[in-house]
Amino acid sequence: MIILWCGLLAWRALAQLLDCWAAGAIVCALAALMALSATEVAFYRRHAFVNHYLAPAGRLARLLSHRTVMVLWQGAKSLLLAMLLLIGVLCLSRAEWLALLADVLVMAGLAGALSGLLRPELRAIYRAPMARHAALRANAALLWLALLVIQLLSAHEDYSDLRWEEVAVYGASQLVLGCDALALLARIGMVGDALALWAGQNLLAGLAQPAQALMAWLVFLASFGVSFLLAWAWSRALAGVLSRPWRVGRE
Repeated sequence: MIILWCGLLAWRALAQLLDCWAAGAIVCALAALMALSATEVAFYRRHAFVNHYLAPAGRLARLLSHRTVMVLWQGAKSLLLAMLLLIGVLCLSRAEWLALLADVLVMAGLAGALSGLLRPELRAIYRAPMARHAALRANAALLWLALLVIQLLSAHEDYSDLRWEEVAVYGASQLVLGCDALALLARIGMVGDALALWAGQNLLAGLAQPAQALMAWLVFLASFGVSFLLAWAWSRALAGVLSRPWRVGRE
């Protein structure tokens, strides 16, 4: 998991130099790692359903035992999360990077502790994957709260005297990437971050114009969802390092 953190840090340092082929390869590699975690949980749930409810020789059991559709579905979702994570880390501060590094230890501790707690409750074949999935959820919530606290306590640029349109233009100009396709998405992320700061600063000060106030509230609330997705994507990648979906059905 430390290697994953180092890889993302290297991506941030080299993102301006990498072309779309290299960036696409990194996105696919990260998506594959996330898909390991997602497919492991899906496989074990399907495995438990088929073994508990269905006759092994039945047609429905054979049909549900095929995993191709699950792999494609989880892979598509993981691809979106991978792009979100790669774009999101470009905007992180030093304190947030240190939070991700510390979170490696938190995730490892949660997975181990939950595996021990679930030992008397679950059958052996389900214990480790279910513990990893529970650790993923708990870790995402804890990391989300940590990132929000860091954002609240950190110093930021002052956007209070600007309109949201001016902040959007300024945010879009702050990032340059070697891949134009990914740069477009990254600029949208930078605009979102800048607008979230503008919204927080202006909501505290009070906005006289109703249209500007409405925009501030919408952006402010949306920023909470985006920050949680970032925490979820990072936690999913960490869980992917530990996951072993190919073991399903072999125990």
